[in-house]
Amino acid sequence: MGIKRRGMLLGMLAATGGAWAASGGKRWPSMPVTLTVPFSPGGGTDMLARTIAEKLSARLGVSVIVENKPGAAGNIGAEMVARDTTAHRLLFTTASIAVNPSLYKNLRYDVRKDLVPVSLLTSSPLVLAVPGKSDIHSVDDLRRQAARRDGGLNYGSPGTGTTSHLGCAALSREAGLASTHIPYKGAGQVTTALIAGEIDFTMLAAVAAAGHVRTGAIRAIGIAGRRSPPGMESVPLLATSYPQVEFDNWQALFAPPGFDAQDVAGLQRGLAAILALPDVAEKIRGDGAAPLGLAPQATARLVDEEVARYAKIVKDFQIQVG
Repeated sequence: MGIKRRGMLLGMLAATGGAWAASGGKRWPSMPVTLTVPFSPGGGTDMLARTIAEKLSARLGVSVIVENKPGAAGNIGAEMVARDTTAHRLLFTTASIAVNPSLYKNLRYDVRKDLVPVSLLTSSPLVLAVPGKSDIHSVDDLRRQAARRDGGLNYGSPGTGTTSHLGCAALSREAGLASTHIPYKGAGQVTTALIAGEIDFTMLAAVAAAGHVRTGAIRAIGIAGRRSPPGMESVPLLATSYPQVEFDNWQALFAPPGFDAQDVAGLQRGLAAILALPDVAEKIRGDGAAPLGLAPQATARLVDEEVARYAKIVKDFQIQVG
């Protein structure tokens, strides 16, 4: 999602505020709720899901349990929610769900038919990062290093087809970097590999990068967005020199098919209220993301736009799984 659209989306959010109120009072939820996170524990999405789960549990009056179901770039967890019949399993996922339809031709769910958009929760620009001990401080340094090394540089991502992968591929093409992609299993693994110097660079969501940038474990050398996240104001915007390198990693909540529309609206209002809590909003902004809490209709439109945009990117870069 381009940050240039954020103002419009925030305007939509302003019209959706209000306290939590599920339709029918006690009709939903009638049992504990599971937030399915289709990625490994410890990443930015997992950590935010646990924060939301705690606050949501207090509002709903039932337990809200985070369950990690990693694998296949998020498809395993997404399919689990798409097939749910209890109406008490929700999907807490990222922009990868808009990329996957173009990568996996035999998906057993359709993001636009089998999942109900509840709310786009946050958006975070990708951060181009190198090891903190590296002598690379700019894209020009990356280019020079790649030219000197046989085989070029290695970049990592949380997996093939992730926004991180697409962002690094776009930068490599636009900046003329000779590079090889090394996919890992999740943001936690690729971050660990970067800190250890096993890879030369990656792109991480600001929410995943911020803490490591503050400690000096990694160095931010570019922002793949139109605005720098808090604490990285001095880091140059990549789109200034490379207009095609603009990638945000958003996080959104989806419900299973058949979820009552009034309950969707009530759940979204509850989530918007949680995101507006000072401690939650401060944590999200401190991690370099923007709290949004968009309405279901706005979220659905954005998902449609992102599916179409990433279909073109995957085709242009000829990215394939495996």
